[in-house]
Amino acid sequence: MNAAGLSFLVPGLGHLLTRQTSGGVKSALLATLTWTLVVRTLPGGFSVPLLLCLAAALVVHAGAGLSARSGAHRGESAAATRRARADQRRWSTLSSAAVVLALLGLTVQWALSLPGWSEISRNLPFFLMGKLRSGEYDPLRWRLSGLLLPALGLLLAWALSRVRHMPVWPPALSVALGLVSGSAVLWPLLVPETVLGGFALSVVLTFLALTLAVPLGLLAGIMRVSTLPVIRLIATVYIDLFRAVPLIVWVFGAFLLLPYMLGTGTQFPSVVLALATFTGAYFAEIVRAGIQSLPQGQSEAARSLGLTGTQTMLRVVLPQALRRMVPPLLGQTITLFKDTSLVSIVGMAELAGTGRITANRLVSATFEIYLAISLLYFLVASALSVVADRLERAPGVPGRRRTL
Repeated sequence: MNAAGLSFLVPGLGHLLTRQTSGGVKSALLATLTWTLVVRTLPGGFSVPLLLCLAAALVVHAGAGLSARSGAHRGESAAATRRARADQRRWSTLSSAAVVLALLGLTVQWALSLPGWSEISRNLPFFLMGKLRSGEYDPLRWRLSGLLLPALGLLLAWALSRVRHMPVWPPALSVALGLVSGSAVLWPLLVPETVLGGFALSVVLTFLALTLAVPLGLLAGIMRVSTLPVIRLIATVYIDLFRAVPLIVWVFGAFLLLPYMLGTGTQFPSVVLALATFTGAYFAEIVRAGIQSLPQGQSEAARSLGLTGTQTMLRVVLPQALRRMVPPLLGQTITLFKDTSLVSIVGMAELAGTGRITANRLVSATFEIYLAISLLYFLVASALSVVADRLERAPGVPGRRRTL
């Protein structure tokens, strides 16, 4: 066995002997971490975590030896150097992935062994729909089907967008109809008394806020690029004001002040209005950036053909800019869904609020409760992130990532 091959036995040793200091340090650290995990899992006897750690250790030793052997040939020729660098990157990635998988497996096993999961399963209906789970609200429970209408609108919009030469307005109209019809079905669960709660309330708050924030942001974004100074100033003041003040302040202000002007039983619409106006300010900046990202020649060519400013914006600029706006708009929607957790501070039992209520009642399962709540947020945010990524990769979206 040559000097480089010693890394098969002691990861990093062969690297150091062949003057591959950086690779040697990385391999030694990975091996130390892996064998520490093996030693920690040995008292549990033969088990899946022990197998994961041993498999990770095997990958680390093999990767260290192979990368050291390949690196020893660097400098012999340009081709050998490129091949050595590629092999070192490959085995370094595989070794790191093996260690991460071992750590993840140990973490999952530890989380599943916690004693409070029985309480999670018992309180899951409360996490999903709040006090609507109670038997006294059985006649109203069918209205939860209103949550499906926005999803159907989005599905129809996606199907329409796949049709070639389809204008922008049919998909947009299907989304709007889904949001409005779903809101109409769910409204008796929200006003005057908000009996809906948990995850369902978080989704409803997101949908209702989007219904108002999208047209508001579109209008403010167009006003932001207007040639009229007064209109541009109004949009600028609105955007800067709502972006400069934290959302929690707007939620408090709307919840405490607007019911005095609108009457009792309007706390829920007030909170929705706060979420919508705050999100609309961010949507407006996305719209402004999308419009200004188009070449100036587009507008000039349209005006030279005799189109008015309104016709140029509606028929030339917006159809092209909207495709650029979709990924960041979805990203801001993910932020809006997470921001709905702030409404629990005004007494609304949405997803985070139901978790806080349950944790105050079951102190012994506090960690498990908040872990379950975090997983629900993570699943929704991840699903929306996948949709945003797919749209960013879709044909016709400028600036999308290209894969070979």
